[in-house]
Amino acid sequence: MNFSNTLKSFTKFPLGIYNILLGMFTVVKHTTRDPITSDYPNKMPELYARSRHRLALNVDPITGEHLCIACKQCERVCPDACISVIPHTEVKAKSTQFYIDHGLCMFCGLCTEVCPTDCIINTVDFEMSEETREDLIYDIKKLTLSQEQSREYFKMKGYTPKPKKAAA
Repeated sequence: MNFSNTLKSFTKFPLGIYNILLGMFTVVKHTTRDPITSDYPNKMPELYARSRHRLALNVDPITGEHLCIACKQCERVCPDACISVIPHTEVKAKSTQFYIDHGLCMFCGLCTEVCPTDCIINTVDFEMSEETREDLIYDIKKLTLSQEQSREYFKMKGYTPKPKKAAA
């Protein structure tokens, strides 16, 4: 064995011991600290009011009618094409069928930005686990918020909605 190779391996040995001691010091330091994890199912995390999770449809907090005017702007702007709006056949300014595939949605918030009536919103509800992918396709009944939930949303925003007429 060459003397220079022996010298190189000898100089690496103290560096290895130093790294092991540094790792052990980190472990000892963290054993005295309180844990930072939370007991998730029993204690729900506090989310920001502007966090983007499950999509929902608002209703008028006074009358309880849907605010969707079937303008299809959310459907056009969606990069994942996960929204489909089918307008009512007799009343042009209302939608009868509204579907969102939460399995495809990336929760970008573009649909909520373009909605002229603040009908579609992001909620702070993040628990959407289902057994099949088909269960992640929400229809208008599953998407619609109650009057009280819509009232709380508009109170947080600081205004009440004024339903707009559909564009001709």
